[in-house]
Amino acid sequence: MKTVGKTRREFLKQAGLATFFLLFYKSTASAAKATPMEKPVFALRGDGAVVVIDPQSDQIIAKIATEGKGGTLGSITPKGDLLFVANNAPGMRTVSVIDTKKLGLVKNIETGNRPKHPVVSTKGDYVAVNHSGVDEGKIRVAFIDIKTLEVAKTVELPVKNLEHKGDFSMHGSWCSKGALYAIGNYADNEFYLISSKNFEILSTVKVDGNPHYFDFKGNTLWVTVELNEPKTQNSKPLVYIYNISNPSKPTLESTLAVDLTSDEIAELARIEGHHGNFTNDGKYFIICNRGASPFEGITMQIYEAKTRKLLKSYPASIKGIGHAYITPDNKFAVITQYGDNKLEVINLKNFEKVALIDTGIGKHMGHVVFSADGKKMYASNRVGDSVFVIDTTTWEIKKRILTGEAGQAQGQVVKDFYAVFERVSSPVLS
Repeated sequence: MKTVGKTRREFLKQAGLATFFLLFYKSTASAAKATPMEKPVFALRGDGAVVVIDPQSDQIIAKIATEGKGGTLGSITPKGDLLFVANNAPGMRTVSVIDTKKLGLVKNIETGNRPKHPVVSTKGDYVAVNHSGVDEGKIRVAFIDIKTLEVAKTVELPVKNLEHKGDFSMHGSWCSKGALYAIGNYADNEFYLISSKNFEILSTVKVDGNPHYFDFKGNTLWVTVELNEPKTQNSKPLVYIYNISNPSKPTLESTLAVDLTSDEIAELARIEGHHGNFTNDGKYFIICNRGASPFEGITMQIYEAKTRKLLKSYPASIKGIGHAYITPDNKFAVITQYGDNKLEVINLKNFEKVALIDTGIGKHMGHVVFSADGKKMYASNRVGDSVFVIDTTTWEIKKRILTGEAGQAQGQVVKDFYAVFERVSSPVLS
C-alpha cells in the first residue's frame, strides 16, 4: 500500500493508511460538526488491485491487493460495509471480500471456475456469484452468506453445449424482495429463476439469443439478450418481457425488437444488443446496441415501461454503446461505451443530447458512479487505466485519476448498492 505525504510517514507506519484515513475524517467531522464523510469510490482493476478514491478530495487514499486477477466486476452490500469482487481471469476461483470501512481485504472465498459478477441481494443476506467457466460440465451459482462469509449453497446449472466458446454466463440480478435470482446460460440460450428460500431452480426458460441482462419491475422480468451467430441483416436485438407472478411458470407478455441503422445492418458484427435497464422512477426502459467486437453499435432505444411503446430511437455519436447510467436526480442518462473514449449525455425529458464528453485518451469507458449530491461523476476508462472526475452541472472533466501504471485494466467503479449497476438511486422497483 502506498503512503501519501512524507510528513505523515511515521504515523502511517504505526497506524496504516486506512486507519489514518478513518481517524482523520472522524476528527474533521467532529471538529466541524459536519455530516459523516462520503463513501469512497472503489475502482476495480483487472491486475488484482482495488483503488480507493476519496470523493471529497478526489485523491487516491488506498490501494488494496485482492490476491487475484481479473477482478473488474463487484457489488456492495446495502449497508455499504462490504465489497465483493470476482476474480475472473483464467485459473481464478475466488471472490475477494473487501472491508469498505477499514479499506482492507477480509478474505477470499472459493466459489468455482472464473467467478463473473457477484451481486448482493436486495435483502442484503446473500451474494449470488455466477461463473464464466464450468465445473464438471455445469455452471455454478454460489450463494455466499453475508453474515458468515461462507458459501451457503452452490446451485449447478446443466449445460448441453459444452463446445461453447467464451463466457458461459454473464450477469445476474435479484428481484425487488430478494426472493428470486435470475441468471443466464450462454451455451444453451436459457435463463433460470432460482429461489433464495431453498436455492431451488424454479424455472428454465429458452430464449433466442444469449440472455445477458435482467431488470425486475414489480411482477415482470425484462430480459435483454445478445444475439449469437449466425446473424443476418434481419437480426434485431431483443428484450423479452415476462410476467413472473408465478415464478415456476414465467409467461411471456411481449417482446421488444430494436430497429437498427442502415450502417449497423450493413456490418453484421454491429448487430448485438447488450444492456437494458429502467430509469430511477421505472417510467422508461433504455436499450443499448453495443455490437460485437470491434464494438461499433450506436442505436439506443427508449420505451415507455407501462405501455411498452417506443418513444425514441436514438443514434449515438459514440461507438459501442453499452450502458445507460441514470443520474441520481433522474434527469439524464449517461451513455457509456466499449469502442470509444467519449461519453454521451441524454436529457430524459426530451431524449436529446446535452453533452459529449471527450477524454482524449484510451478506450472503453464502461462504468460511472455519482457523488452523494449528484454534482460529480466518476467514469472509468479501461484502456487509459484511469478514472475521470466530471462536473455534472457543466459536464466538464475536472480531473484524471491514474489508477495503474499500465495494463489497460481499469474496470468497474463501485460506490453504492445496486440491483443493476446503471441505477443506484432506486435499486429496487416495485
